[in-house]
Amino acid sequence: SSCADVVPGLDDDLIAYYEQEAALGRRTGHGPHRAAIFGSFVALLRAEGRRSVVDVGAGPGLDVGHFHDAGFDTVGVDLTPGNVAEMSSRGLVGICGSIYAPPLAAASFDAVWCMSTLVHVPDDRFGEALAGLIALARPGAPVAIGTWGGFDFEGISEHGDLRPYRFFALRNHERFAAMLAEHATVEHVETMVVEPGSRWEYQFAVVRPALDT
Repeated sequence: SSCADVVPGLDDDLIAYYEQEAALGRRTGHGPHRAAIFGSFVALLRAEGRRSVVDVGAGPGLDVGHFHDAGFDTVGVDLTPGNVAEMSSRGLVGICGSIYAPPLAAASFDAVWCMSTLVHVPDDRFGEALAGLIALARPGAPVAIGTWGGFDFEGISEHGDLRPYRFFALRNHERFAAMLAEHATVEHVETMVVEPGSRWEYQFAVVRPALDT
C-alpha cells in the first residue's frame, strides 16, 4: 500500500482486514451513541468558531461526510487505501496515513476527531498515537477521542467473520482516563453502555494540547 508507517504484523493485518471491509461496503452507519457524540462535538466546534477538522482513522469517511455536510473543512486519514478511495469517490478529501505519523502539517487543524482507532493501538504506543493526534491540532484546539474499553485486554481478538483477526487494546475506564492525562489536558470523559450485557463499553474524551506549544 501507499500508507505510511506500517508496523509489520500489526498494521498490515489491520489493513488486510479493513481492505476486505471496504470492498464489501460493510461500514454504512453508526449507532446512536456515535450520533450523540458527534452532535455534542459539532456544537462545541460551532460555539468556538472552529472551521477545520481532521478525522484520523476515518474508515470509509462516514464522519468526514457528516462534518463536510455540517459546513466544516474536513480531511480524513486512514490506513486503508480502499477507504481512502471510497472517500474520494464521494468527493471528500481522504489521504492514506497512520495515527502515529499523520502526513499533514503540524498545528494545521481547528479540531481533531478520532473514533475507534485507539482500540487498535497497543499500550506501549498509546503516547505516540496521542502525540500524533495532538500534533495536528492548533494550540488549545479540541481533540475528540472515542474508543472501546471498560476492561483490560490486549491481543488478537477472534471477533468478526473476516480474516486476519485484528489486534485490540482495551482499557478499563480509570486507566484510559489516566493514560490520556499523562499526555494532554483532559477536558471531558464519559463512558457509554452501547449493548446492555456486553463488557465492551464506549469511552469518549475531549482533550486539549497545551496552549503554550
